Amino acid sequence: MAKKSKKQSHVGASGVLNPALVVLVCATLLTVLGITILFSASLHINKGSPYFFIEKQAIWVGITLLVALILMLVNLDWIRRFIWVGYLLGIGVLLLVFVPGIGTTINGSRSWVRMGPIGFQVAEIAKVSFVFFAAHYFSSIRSENTTFLRGFIYPGIGMGVYIALVIAQPDLGTALIYVMVAVGLLYLAGVRLVYLVPSVLLGFSGVVALIYNDAERWSRLTAFWNMEAEKAGDAYQGWQALLAFGAGGIDGVGLGNGRQQQSFLPEAHNDFIFAIIGEELGMVATLAVVTIYGVLFIAGVMHIRNAPNTYQYLLAAGCVLMISVQSILNLGVVTGVLPTTGLPLPFISYGGSNYLTMGVFVAIILNTSLAWRGPVLQQSKRKLKDIEG
Repeated sequence: MAKKSKKQSHVGASGVLNPALVVLVCATLLTVLGITILFSASLHINKGSPYFFIEKQAIWVGITLLVALILMLVNLDWIRRFIWVGYLLGIGVLLLVFVPGIGTTINGSRSWVRMGPIGFQVAEIAKVSFVFFAAHYFSSIRSENTTFLRGFIYPGIGMGVYIALVIAQPDLGTALIYVMVAVGLLYLAGVRLVYLVPSVLLGFSGVVALIYNDAERWSRLTAFWNMEAEKAGDAYQGWQALLAFGAGGIDGVGLGNGRQQQSFLPEAHNDFIFAIIGEELGMVATLAVVTIYGVLFIAGVMHIRNAPNTYQYLLAAGCVLMISVQSILNLGVVTGVLPTTGLPLPFISYGGSNYLTMGVFVAIILNTSLAWRGPVLQQSKRKLKDIEG
């Protein structure tokens, strides 16, 4: 029996490679690429040392590895005892940005908390408690997930508090991630579409209203509709990203030979780092990156199908959705498919808060993999065979 258990930590119930390990490999590949391209993307930013951003990112990678290793050893069912404490802490962290002297405004959004030399984006950290809350709540009311009050209104309010606080910063891009993940979790939990679809339409109307009533956001949106005409104005960043892809062509201009990061493309080392990959490494590399994110998502979907209970099913699903939704939105923005919004590319963009959060999600997926022993239905079939045999 010991040999069988050890094998199952690497091999899934169907005898194929454990999908959770595929998620880990994808995250590792993206991290290596991110560190590599970050040096070139940040080389022309004057911070006193050409290795400034590399060194800081390496520190965050080390911190993330340590936190992830610890989290992999924690019993996820034990964490459920402190779910409500974590939920309230998440709200408290989001409220910190509004405290004078602690909250910091960057690029028009008061979404950062700075304590001495340490700064972090609170909306990123709060994503973890958001996912834990949703997974715990729906697994606690399994027989009432389809009801209007307990299955839809109560969890909607619970998740809506987080979303409202992120919008108030204001950080509409990150709030959109929360909304899309919330809708995904509500659907997976079994909430009836008759409740879910109208709320999505109402939420979309609310987003349109927020954009329309904010001059800067509306200007960005109208510039996106006519990017070439606004290439010297609000569409400048998106236009420069497209120029980077065009300059890169199929094979790219070579690592370190790109021009867009030389004060042409703002946030080249962060939100728009994918454009630098396109310029320096070419279309082949960008397609490879998109493929890796696609494999990560598919592996995540295959993984959650092995979940033994609702709690861990929704927990792992929330982690996969948080990584995948942010990836899709960033790639859409940088390639000109979506209007510009400030969202980093998971595992690749510079930034400790997002990298730590994405690393925690991967650690949770790996933790669930170590705890699972195949789907409950397949376990029952194996037990029945043993009895009949």
